[in-house]
Amino acid sequence: MLGTAALSGTASASRNWGRGRGRNDDLAITAHRGFRDVFPQNTVAAIEGSCRLGADRIEIDVEATADGEIVVFHDAALDDLTDQEGLVAETPSKTVLEAEILESGETIPTLAETLDAAWPRVTMNIEFKDSGPLSWTEFAERTLQIASQYRGEYYTSSFDPDALRAVRDVDPDVAVAPIFGQNKEENLAIARELDAEAVNPSTGVLDQDLVETAHEEDRDVNVWTIDSWREASTPVELGVDGLIADYPHMATFATRESRDGRRGWGNRGRAGN
Repeated sequence: MLGTAALSGTASASRNWGRGRGRNDDLAITAHRGFRDVFPQNTVAAIEGSCRLGADRIEIDVEATADGEIVVFHDAALDDLTDQEGLVAETPSKTVLEAEILESGETIPTLAETLDAAWPRVTMNIEFKDSGPLSWTEFAERTLQIASQYRGEYYTSSFDPDALRAVRDVDPDVAVAPIFGQNKEENLAIARELDAEAVNPSTGVLDQDLVETAHEEDRDVNVWTIDSWREASTPVELGVDGLIADYPHMATFATRESRDGRRGWGNRGRAGN
């Protein structure tokens, strides 16, 4: 099972997650911030809505408040997305948790509240965004303790290799995935160092060599951020394992089999996220 942390005292085989997939018929769709262009991002409503729309996975961002509460929010500052101001890392949790997201009536949730809203069949991609006043090790300890209570599967991702190193130190059984939009070789080296189960590159850095190298090294490739079937087409043709998307159904057209002379990519993945 992916990400049922050793902290919970249960057996885990999360390190084997996804390896050997590489087939477009198994393409996993991740709701980026809970399909952020459909729902108010990173909220309980977004989690519930993404589950109803059939997401295979949901990506959420986690950071720490001034008093160390693990909350689900993307930006370092509250200013652009909420009715509050200031850095999350310098703001008490009481204020952060009362902040309204984009005049939606939804407020910033805790990680625990977010995972409680998710359906167990959905894999959660927990992106380590900002540790705030905590060290990455302290942040990982708190986050994984909460995540270990989730009834489904989860994995961790981050742009910061030190965040993923902390995850490995705290619980080696939790799957990790470096996120990157440049420096392909550097990030593949980080994936090797961590023995990462996946890599999560941007569309801008994705190419055939990256996909083939990751698959040869037994890692999944999940690409971000997909906003249209046109953007989905190239990653699907290259044989990625997952699409991280702001809308649902981004792969419906791109993955359908060839019909009436149309080009189809449904069978062009790596042979057996």
